[in-house]
Amino acid sequence: MATTQSKEDIYFAVCNAILKMEVAKGHLKWTLSEISRESGITRSLIYYYFGKEKKTALEEAYKFIISHFFNIERTRSVGIRERLRQILIDVRKMPYLFVLYYLEKNAGSEVGQMIKEAESLLVKALKQEFPKLSETQILEIYLKELGAITYQLPPEQVQDLFEDYI
Repeated sequence: MATTQSKEDIYFAVCNAILKMEVAKGHLKWTLSEISRESGITRSLIYYYFGKEKKTALEEAYKFIISHFFNIERTRSVGIRERLRQILIDVRKMPYLFVLYYLEKNAGSEVGQMIKEAESLLVKALKQEFPKLSETQILEIYLKELGAITYQLPPEQVQDLFEDYI
């Protein structure tokens, strides 16, 4: 592993590996050694950032991904189109992200609850950013985003979306 990787790069690589193994092998039926091999990150660095327990590592991965995907902290204040463009790029790098989102959203699990809370925060943030839009229009934006992800819309085509809202 190159020492120039940022903490976010490490998290991204490990989280992607965890999500991939979670889908491929089943719930917690993978090892941290497999995550290390898949991500290219040493086990000791995984232990440092995620702990030694698989369940804890999985929870941390979900928290990181949900935070990144929904931009909960609003660290990236970007417009609707740029947000979707970045999500489409991220989902291409992490194809298992959307699969687990879909599987967990209504599963009644802790992760499902985290997703619902994140969606609620996203809707509130969109209402603040675009106060002139109705709740229906905000929901349409979110549904368009989900549709673009499912359709695997090329990020360069995002500019054609959301004309009615901007």
